[in-house]
Amino acid sequence: MAHFLEHLVFKGAGSLDSHAIATQMDLLGGEVNAYTSRDYTCYYAKVLTPLATQAWNLLWNMVRHPWLHQTDVVRERNVIKEELLEAYDDLEDRCEMAYMKALWKDLSLTHDVLGSADSIDHINEAILRDFYDHYYAPTNIVVAVAGDGASTIVDLIEQIPAGSDGPLPTVRSRPSAQALEVIDVYPSEQVQVLLGVPGPHQDSKDYPAALLLTTILGGQNTARLWQRLREQEGLVYTVSTGYNAQPEWGEMSIHMALTANSIPDAMAAIAQEVQWFNEQGPSLPDIERAMMQIETNLAFTRETPEGRMFRLGRYALCQSCPPTTETFIQGLKAVTPKDIQALSRTLWSSWDQVAIGVAGTLGGGSLQTIRPWLKT
Repeated sequence: MAHFLEHLVFKGAGSLDSHAIATQMDLLGGEVNAYTSRDYTCYYAKVLTPLATQAWNLLWNMVRHPWLHQTDVVRERNVIKEELLEAYDDLEDRCEMAYMKALWKDLSLTHDVLGSADSIDHINEAILRDFYDHYYAPTNIVVAVAGDGASTIVDLIEQIPAGSDGPLPTVRSRPSAQALEVIDVYPSEQVQVLLGVPGPHQDSKDYPAALLLTTILGGQNTARLWQRLREQEGLVYTVSTGYNAQPEWGEMSIHMALTANSIPDAMAAIAQEVQWFNEQGPSLPDIERAMMQIETNLAFTRETPEGRMFRLGRYALCQSCPPTTETFIQGLKAVTPKDIQALSRTLWSSWDQVAIGVAGTLGGGSLQTIRPWLKT
């Protein structure tokens, strides 16, 4: 419903129909868009400073005064079904869905944000209006602004009566984890694989160590997994690590894209490299390179109004403020090689505790299991 509603906001709001909204968007230049995740919907605008007020007025009008007409619901239902079909054909999306089902028991984390064809068919104007009235209250809306026009927008925001009705932004509680193997059989020439475990949450003392661990294992050109699987043995098209840290939970993963015939050797190589890392730990040069990568990414994020806006927004949804650059860097510098090694041993100690998501086919038949190859 959140995703469906995001679409409808652009179909008419206040005195503007869909064509008028589109015209306003074009006159602003830049970008006006939206997206829906499993936890929130974000409407955003990136425009030149002189147009900041107009951009804000357009977004606020769309969010606070959408038409939500049944005729638009019927029309947009077909559009969303097309979007759903596009996602079905995306092997990486299918792999991510399989991985989430393998890692978490919580259905609110494992469902497809786009919905299903059946759920989309059951959504109507009345259902969307109830959803809108509950969640789109001013008390539940977070606004993040960055750039030269920020102060002007803040002045406008402060004039809006917040009211007392409606929910406050909430943080998802820590979900229950599991370690299943979910295979999504889909005709393909390539196979996508995700291996993952629950990781430190955003405010954990282990958060800096987790960032460094992820970067050293698979986040750089010199990362152990990239060098072994891609550069030395040519087993994969790509291999990387990911780390998603939320206020109350986190997860760390290893992703591969490869042919089915390479899976046994690639899985064995991953197991060997992680075992070696758990026994030997990172070197000081490993940490130095990872530090430089993380510091650079942070600097690039803070260098643009867009990066600052999204960073502020993510923290504000959790009713907190992002750490200063100085605090963040100090936390990274305090991490020792033993801290990173200990965290790796904790997270990647047993392959039986690793969730596995796979999308694709194995040779001429269907994939059945890949966990035994990982263990060997």
